[in-house]
Amino acid sequence: MTDNAFMLTDMELDALRETMNISFGSAAADLADIMDIFIQLTVPSISSVDVSHLPDFVNREITDFSTSSVVQQKYDGDFEGMAFLIFPYGNEKELISYFQDSDADTFKSDQLIDLEKEVLLEISNILIGACIGRIFEMLNSRISYQPPQILSGTDFDESFVSSELVGNDLAITMNTFFSFEDRNTKGYLILINSQNSIPHLKKALAKFIGE
Repeated sequence: MTDNAFMLTDMELDALRETMNISFGSAAADLADIMDIFIQLTVPSISSVDVSHLPDFVNREITDFSTSSVVQQKYDGDFEGMAFLIFPYGNEKELISYFQDSDADTFKSDQLIDLEKEVLLEISNILIGACIGRIFEMLNSRISYQPPQILSGTDFDESFVSSELVGNDLAITMNTFFSFEDRNTKGYLILINSQNSIPHLKKALAKFIGE
């Protein structure tokens, strides 16, 4: 963490971690209920990073990030930011087995690409939606979503150039690593909130704590 975790107190950080743990756990439960997919989550971590350093930050966190598949979804309202669901290269074919009895190698290349996109979007809709929705519901905050987009790791830098995040701003990152219980599959979920969100976050956390 840097800059005292973007000026949040220890009590505020503990409260934010609590909402994240509950929200990420809720997302995992939704995935199990809706799609019979069971995942294990690590304890979420919180960091503060200059927006201009975010690509380097993510590249350090995730091995071979440039070849990863990324689902990006922007949100705004009381909070402004972006959520990223990231799967290292090769995991897409493994995920297809949740939806298709046939081996992924039996599909033609264009069919495989379409299937990979469909699977990534289906899983991201549940994980991102449940995580973001639950966190901000617990913080009694209003947000709206933009349609998700599929990127490659190499497109990641461009996503910030075209976003509302400003290079000198401090971004709040909340991320967790997850793995699928019955597959050799792993992924990462990262929520990045803009510096403009910090005042509302502090107010929302104060209400959540009961101050």
